[in-house]
Amino acid sequence: MVEGDALILPDCEIPFHHAEFINRVLEVAQAWNIKQMIAAGDLLHFDSLSGWEPSWTKQPNGGLSDKDEEKLMDIARTLPKKHQAALMEAIVDIGSHEAGVGFNEEMNYARKTLVAFNDLFDSCVWVIGNHEGRLLRAINSPVTPSELLNLMRLDEGKWTIAPYYYCVLKSNGETYRIEHPKTAAKYAAEKLASKYQCHVLMGHSHLLRQDYDISGKFHACHIGHCVCEERLPYAAQRSTTRDAHLLGAAIVRDGYLWILDEKTDWERVKKL
Repeated sequence: MVEGDALILPDCEIPFHHAEFINRVLEVAQAWNIKQMIAAGDLLHFDSLSGWEPSWTKQPNGGLSDKDEEKLMDIARTLPKKHQAALMEAIVDIGSHEAGVGFNEEMNYARKTLVAFNDLFDSCVWVIGNHEGRLLRAINSPVTPSELLNLMRLDEGKWTIAPYYYCVLKSNGETYRIEHPKTAAKYAAEKLASKYQCHVLMGHSHLLRQDYDISGKFHACHIGHCVCEERLPYAAQRSTTRDAHLLGAAIVRDGYLWILDEKTDWERVKKL
């Protein structure tokens, strides 16, 4: 159980996370002095352990590392305007180096990304999702949830694993159940809120739906996702008639729920 205010991030699926959206959400959390983060399942994608078939890829061209690109851009800014534009255009044409998609590369990238969460928050709760289950299937052996922290080189004192697919948050007398349930059904949040008699904020479905349970007392919300779905192999390869998936996150502050999405007026919200 977690007490106080918290930022809830559903389905980041690092390294396929939507960095721009997450950065905007983190700016709000900083402005509001939110010091706790709850990852509502599927914090990592584990694409290298996926059962999906390989996707088509581009011919690799070597490219520049982030560090090399930054160095060249710094040099370009010192040049006269005519030469500056020519060098910058050349850098863009060369493009960035695309890392491999093996397990090591995916984990190295994920570790770098999680450093940002680690630096911004005093405590982080990692709710297990179905994507984390890919690791269990791959090793085909029981493992303690804390091994995820060891894998990502995270401090067990600062990070907590919630191994049963949910976390309970108590804020100013209100109880929120942060879920990554087995079902992604449209009305799953309403049913869970009625069952547990508390507010429910759920990930997994990638839907963004704000509603109440049948009693009208409890929030029952699908809070969207924080992954860039266009980068996902199975999303890129298939057409679909499913309900629209939308970027979203949530903050609970003083017991009150705030849903953040792409239509949020970020500058105004940061001042609230």
